[in-house]
Amino acid sequence: MSFVQPDVIRGDQIGQSVIVPKPLPKEQVKTEPKVLQIQQQVPPSLNPNMLVGIIPDKYYAYQQGLKIIHAGKDGRSTVAFNPIISSGIVRFGGFFEDPDYNPFFKIGIADSSAVFGSNELPREGENQKKTVCYFKDGEIAHIGDCIPGNSQIESNKSVSCEVNMNISPRTLTFFYDNQEQGLSVRNIPPSIRFIIYLYDANSSFTINRFENVQYSYAKGVSDGKVFEWGKQWKRE
Repeated sequence: MSFVQPDVIRGDQIGQSVIVPKPLPKEQVKTEPKVLQIQQQVPPSLNPNMLVGIIPDKYYAYQQGLKIIHAGKDGRSTVAFNPIISSGIVRFGGFFEDPDYNPFFKIGIADSSAVFGSNELPREGENQKKTVCYFKDGEIAHIGDCIPGNSQIESNKSVSCEVNMNISPRTLTFFYDNQEQGLSVRNIPPSIRFIIYLYDANSSFTINRFENVQYSYAKGVSDGKVFEWGKQWKRE
């Protein structure tokens, strides 16, 4: 057994020797890396008055304050909204009014590169790959089949979309009458616009929500289904 000879220090004040052991070599201590806490900042405040509709043809529709109004003749009108959304958790919503006996309208999102022409559907041509829509009858659509499963949208009932651009993959969740819907989408593009579609004469969409929120309202739905942006969707 080895023994380390202690140093002896004279205790002048108390008149005795104090034995102080020599320090042994320090053990190698493995330092754990610090976990970085990344906090997502809430984007600057948003409000419905900031939204400007990109209307392809004012023969079919026009904007009046917070309301997109279809003109007096039936015709396709896909309206995308500025500003482009590329960060944050953002909710967009409102309610449709449609006097037709068989109303037809949609709400959704589009890749920010999508351009809609006069008298065009949201999914027309190459835009099928650049849009997701929630139809009046409760179906959602992207590439391929329309998928049933969400609630039917009635006139004067609130419907909204929430995009979460802060997580990976980015997500799109629909809400109807403040209830989360079972069909949602993930891996949406890094920058999007919200869109609506009107067809019937004298129909309209009134915006009542455009806001950034600190936390997502999406909690998941029992038996819900998540579909992938950019993939072919098939109806079961």
